Amino acid sequence: MPPRSHRILCLALAVVLGLGPTSALALLNIGGSRNQVFVFGNVRVGYDSNIFSSATAEDDTVITGSFGAELRRKRGIIGVNSTVTLQYMKFSRFTDEGGFNPDFMLELTKSTGRTTGELKLHAFRSNRADSAVNLRTTSWNIPLDLSVRYPINEKLYVASATSYLRRDYVEDAQLVDYVDYSQGFDVFYVYNSRIDLLAGYRFRHSDTLVGQSRDHSFTLGVTGGIFPKVTGTVRLGYQLRRTLQTGREDDQITISTSLNWVPTRKLSVEMGVSRDFTITALGDSVDTLGASAHATYSMNRRLEFDAGVSYGRNRFLGTTPRTDDFLEWSASARYTLNEHLTVAGTYSHLENWSTASFSDFTRTGYSLDISSRF
Repeated sequence: MPPRSHRILCLALAVVLGLGPTSALALLNIGGSRNQVFVFGNVRVGYDSNIFSSATAEDDTVITGSFGAELRRKRGIIGVNSTVTLQYMKFSRFTDEGGFNPDFMLELTKSTGRTTGELKLHAFRSNRADSAVNLRTTSWNIPLDLSVRYPINEKLYVASATSYLRRDYVEDAQLVDYVDYSQGFDVFYVYNSRIDLLAGYRFRHSDTLVGQSRDHSFTLGVTGGIFPKVTGTVRLGYQLRRTLQTGREDDQITISTSLNWVPTRKLSVEMGVSRDFTITALGDSVDTLGASAHATYSMNRRLEFDAGVSYGRNRFLGTTPRTDDFLEWSASARYTLNEHLTVAGTYSHLENWSTASFSDFTRTGYSLDISSRF
């Protein structure tokens, strides 16, 4: 780390440690436990060796502060969870990359009765390093998600998942806005007390200024207690994407797994493998394949350790051939001082190997987080 960045980081850490414990307000209970209001705050001080995720490897010190409030309402058959978060990012060298990132979320749930489901409305501003285009992107994102489950009889039930996403980029004229709509249907069969079998279909339509595409995905899978001490969902199937402007068709074996292994009371491991089509900020389609594992070990009620590793391959399907392989690992420690204050430190390292020289890079980061919730 350059000497100037090191001095700024040390000064910010001292400020955070001095002010962290007094940065939150009190919890409000209205009408008993039916209406609860929480407030929370977080300060993160970190160093990023490659803030643009590119071969130029520009580094910077980043200070992030956030403050928010959450409302939980439980009355009748509908539960309400609403959160408002205001985040501010400050860069030491690249000051133009900072700014406010608000986040608004409303979640409605129905967990009783024959038909159950969840509706989530979300709107947020995002500032992040995008390795697909090798620069920082700032965007407004509006995702909407609706999931519904309905039992037919004791052995069969059906579920639907409707998703919508609109992403509008703020600062860079070469980036293209993005709209995505998907509709999925699943049929579940209760095989035994631990496992359900499933068959699913998903349709997705993606629209950008440079083109449109449509996906069809057919999957079979299993969900529940798949192995001793292992729960989760495994899907495997076939996926076809067609680009409407060019008539190009790309197909692949698609997979989606999410598993949780709990070998001991103190150790839990989350594992996943996925393959899907995505779209970059330039409007290009990408065949993404990834695998990850994340372990959490609770030393005691106060001290917890985390470690994770992931590997992936991104095959760009645009006019310019490009393939990226990446390997990332991270480690962190989290200490809960009391029920309202938590301190965490994180280190991460990413290697990205690309057939495009500008996208061949290394990225290392470490941070200190102090968070409080009342």
